[in-house]
Parts: sequence; C-alpha cells; structure tokens
Amino acid sequence: SGEEEALKGGTDLIFGANPVTECIRAGRRRVHEVFIVRGREGGRHDEIARLAETSGIPIRSVDPSWMASRFRDREDQGVAASADGFSYSDLQALLDERGHAGPPLAVALDQVQDPRNLGAIARSAVAFGATGMIIHKDRSAAVTPAAVKASAGIIEHLDVSMVTNLARALAAARDAGLSIVGLEGGAGASIYEVDLLVPAVLVGGGEDSGLRRLTREACDCLASIPIDGRCQSLNASTATAVALAEASRQRRRAAGPGDGR
Repeated sequence: SGEEEALKGGTDLIFGANPVTECIRAGRRRVHEVFIVRGREGGRHDEIARLAETSGIPIRSVDPSWMASRFRDREDQGVAASADGFSYSDLQALLDERGHAGPPLAVALDQVQDPRNLGAIARSAVAFGATGMIIHKDRSAAVTPAAVKASAGIIEHLDVSMVTNLARALAAARDAGLSIVGLEGGAGASIYEVDLLVPAVLVGGGEDSGLRRLTREACDCLASIPIDGRCQSLNASTATAVALAEASRQRRRAAGPGDGR
C-alpha cells in the first residue's frame, strides 16, 4: 500500500513512536522531518521532539487528518518521520561482522513475503544477539516502513543485506566459516541437538513454501522444532525466534556466569 512504500525521491514515511525514535537513534539514514499530531504533545511525543531537536531534525505539527490520510487504520500513534530509504549492508561486510561477544550468528530468509514477519524476525534477531540478516531480493518483503513498525524500530540497529541469489550468499557464508542451518519442519534433527556454538547462519523459509530446493541444498544441515502434535506448524517469525533463542541459550550456557549478555 502507498503508506508503506517509498515517497518521492526514495524517502520513507516511518510511523509510530518506537520506529521514529529508533530511526533517529540508530543514525544509519538521514531523517528529514518529524511530524507530530497537534494536540498529542506531552509524554512520549515530547521525548521524540527533544530527540529530533537535539539531532537537528525539523519538527512539524500536523492535523490528525494529515496523519489519518496517510496511515488509515495503521497504529501511527500520532508521530511519523520522513527519512531516506533503508540502507542495506554489503554481504561480505555482514559476514565479517563479529558480535559484541561470541561467534557470529546471522539469519537468512528465503522469500519471507510479509513485512510484518520480516520485522518480527528482525526484532528477535537483535534480541538474541544476531549480527545480521540476509534477505532475498525477489518475491520477498523488503525493509519498508511496515516492517520497521513490526520490529518496533529495532531493525534500524541490524545489518541487513539484500541479495539476488540466496544459495550463492549462503555459499559465501560457508566460505567465511559459518555453518548453514536450515529450519524445516519434519527434518530428522532437532534444533536442540544442533551445535549452535559455532559461527552460524539460521535459514528460515517462506510463509507458504518453506525452503526452496536450492536453498535447502545449500544448507549444511536441516533442523526441525519439536512441537505438540495438535499444532501442525509454526509461522516463519515464530520458528526463527525459537531457533535464535536456542542459539542464545547455548551460547550463554557455554559462556558461564558473569557473561552479562
């Protein structure tokens, strides 16, 4: 829809209190202007206004109708910002990235098409210490304002690389020393049996089709998430979050007390 697509000149209209705040704080892309609905001053809105002012970003007071016409039923919370389009990271730079502690951990998504799933996965990736995310260019969600909103703005702090050939990107990750772990329901190995202490890429499939054949073949191993038989499957964002949480658990346990992560 129009409100989540780029505006004139390749700018995005970010909406929501957390997304606008994190976009400014991350400082990865230029924020041109912040919009706050008239009559919504105070509390969180004042905090955002102060943050924008400190960052030298112009603030415009707008009528509720201005915001409503752009976001309709979306939860804009009375605040938005125009910013440059999301800046994607170079794949090799992402693969060379090292976390604050422990071995690299990245997430790769094979044609996840819902921007809300993309945003939710990005939020989990940051929460559980992933160093980056790789997404497929074709038939996949990009980092639109809707994805930023779904991540509560946290995706602004994550290195995201968009690639035209995911199998080739996974091969590059393997060459960089990362183990490629595909998430697939029905796989013989459980995610709880996979060694995630090594540098790794967790590969999640699309909402309907899962991992494509070439992506599956590019993985070093496939792992499933054991679930109650009454539930047939988990959605893409939940499955990836579970795998990320398991990687974090293994790494925290190995680090022992006093790790602080």
